[in-house]
Amino acid sequence: MREKIKSVEEKLEQADQVAECLKALTHPVRIRILQELRNGVKCVSELSERIGVNQTNLSQHLGLLRNYGWVKKKKRALYVYYSLSDEGIGIVLNKIYEVVYRIELK
Repeated sequence: MREKIKSVEEKLEQADQVAECLKALTHPVRIRILQELRNGVKCVSELSERIGVNQTNLSQHLGLLRNYGWVKKKKRALYVYYSLSDEGIGIVLNKIYEVVYRIELK
């Protein structure tokens, strides 16, 4: 019985962690950033131009995505480059789009 309680507590804790991590996906700009980074590494100015937001606003969203572990950055000379922190993120994003598309077709 004690093992079941511990297992339930662990699952609840994991659910809390997943929910916290998914908060990063609650803004369209952050989703668009992840979409762009699925295609490879991009610098801030390139992301800003492709997404259509100013660099200050973009940097705030990138910082949040970095804090949640969705993206990583690398500084080269004067530029900061961002990429997905794990290739699985692109796969998950694709699946989310597939499911949302199927739901909307119903």
